[in-house]
Amino acid sequence: MTEHDDLRIPEPELEPVPEQEVKQRLSSTALKRGVRAFVMLAVLAAVVVIAFTVTGETWEGLKRVQVHWLLATIGLWVLMTLADGARLSVLSMAGEHRVGIIRAAEVILAGYFMAAVTPFQVGGLPLQLYSMNKWGISPGKASAMLLARGILFYSMVFGAAPFIAAYLGVSSVLVRALSIYITIVLGLGATFMILVLAFPQVVKRWELKLAAKESPGRVRRFLVRVLGEFEHFINGIKLFFHGRNLLYLLGAFVLTLVYGLAYFGMSASLLAGLGQLQPGAFWRVIGANNLLVSVLLYIPTPGASGVAEAGAFGLFLELGLCSKPMLGIFIVLWRMFSFLAGAIVGGLVAVKHIARD
Repeated sequence: MTEHDDLRIPEPELEPVPEQEVKQRLSSTALKRGVRAFVMLAVLAAVVVIAFTVTGETWEGLKRVQVHWLLATIGLWVLMTLADGARLSVLSMAGEHRVGIIRAAEVILAGYFMAAVTPFQVGGLPLQLYSMNKWGISPGKASAMLLARGILFYSMVFGAAPFIAAYLGVSSVLVRALSIYITIVLGLGATFMILVLAFPQVVKRWELKLAAKESPGRVRRFLVRVLGEFEHFINGIKLFFHGRNLLYLLGAFVLTLVYGLAYFGMSASLLAGLGQLQPGAFWRVIGANNLLVSVLLYIPTPGASGVAEAGAFGLFLELGLCSKPMLGIFIVLWRMFSFLAGAIVGGLVAVKHIARD
């Protein structure tokens, strides 16, 4: 027995993620359609917001761009990526297999790519589990690490959302609509979590009932997989609330704060570079970005393309955070740094992870 044995919790083992299944996902017709849909929607959204905003003032504004702020945005993107990788790396310390920061960042970026080409951004998990399984991490513990990473960030985002809405002013029609949407989603999510935790036998019956149908559709298969793995998620999450693993969880929380400030800070640095960041508006920009992120997770389009651009257009314009002539340029740059760059790099990483096996 080692000094760390008392920190580990026995975990039901999940079947390894099938290599052939992951490769099929990366080469399937559905994935190719997802890539095409994502690119088309992203390009169309960029063209539309540019067409609706560009005027003679736009060109004059571009002449006054402050390049050092744009370079700062690149620095924030790098910091965000490393902080995210470090967060997953710290969470991995709770188990037997530790993942380095670069490897952890690769796993996350590969997930961005799959999120970009699948509805509701749910396509990254199989590839991430496959990659981590190749490094000797069981799917149950890998799922727990990834789930803990998501919980740390989105609990912060959703927890802050009501206060941000009040700070920005719920009299705004768009902010009020976003607040209502977030409240409904949080209510449904909390209800589901309570039911799952309080009545696990009911969840098992749902799973068996859904799985009993011959030739189930995609939605049914997805629900069966989620319900079937929830028990393993819970058992894995318990690992982080045992002994010194709480310190790893605390470290991951601190890194989540660093990640969030870098992630949301990119919108402020971009506005500053375009000469649009008004004095005292830094936290309003951060808050507006927080509201957008809390909504975009549940959008059915690949990578939330189209909806993200439209939401940013309406919110930043209504709150007076950016003048209309420069708003289209800002939105294109914001999407590039907040999502597209990670998805592009993630696509290269995903191909590398599969090609080397």
